[in-house]
Amino acid sequence: MKSGLCAVIVTAGIAGFSAGIAAGKLKGGSHRLLSSEKVLHLVRKAAKESLPVEGAWIYLSPQTMTRDSLTCKVYRGGLTAAGGKTVRHYDFIADARTGTLIELKAQQ
Repeated sequence: MKSGLCAVIVTAGIAGFSAGIAAGKLKGGSHRLLSSEKVLHLVRKAAKESLPVEGAWIYLSPQTMTRDSLTCKVYRGGLTAAGGKTVRHYDFIADARTGTLIELKAQQ
């Protein structure tokens, strides 16, 4: 009888622990920030669809940005695109959680 009760308690403990880990991963996954290197890779990939990207850089630390009453963590950086004999420089802002390009603006 005691061994059966111990088995039930151990099984319940393992099930509870596993459920807690799974719930934590599901909840915490959407709040994690991507690395600056990953975001830079995603931005370059998105920009290459319309620009001949030659070089890129990114700040390593994310910043908080508020726009239209929405606040999010972003990375800022820049791209260099060569077209013919001219070189153009662009500034970008990308979402730190998804890597989505929020803004791409040519420098004046």
